[in-house]
Amino acid sequence: MNDSDLIIVLSRKKAEMNKTLVLAKERGFALAEAERGYKIAKAKFIAKARMDKVPVTLIRDLAQGEVDISKLRLERDKAKVLYLNAIEAINIYKLECRLIEAQVNREWGHA
Repeated sequence: MNDSDLIIVLSRKKAEMNKTLVLAKERGFALAEAERGYKIAKAKFIAKARMDKVPVTLIRDLAQGEVDISKLRLERDKAKVLYLNAIEAINIYKLECRLIEAQVNREWGHA
């Protein structure tokens, strides 16, 4: 690759990184909403269980096994994976940009 090709590739990587930054923001908001829904449902379950005189030592296990709460927890966990995936993609793009910049500097240093 010549210098101009490297600059073009670098520009593309930076554009991809910027798109991924937007995606990470969206996924971060989705994660926050999923976490909120899960915690509200779990708190309601716990409050009801306490009113029904369920032993405190059992409430957590019962909450985790309750169908609606377990679905919300799954959705929260999926949202977290998607968010972390976007963050990792950003880190990869940053690394690729640094490598390309280093290559450009090496080639221009020999000119």
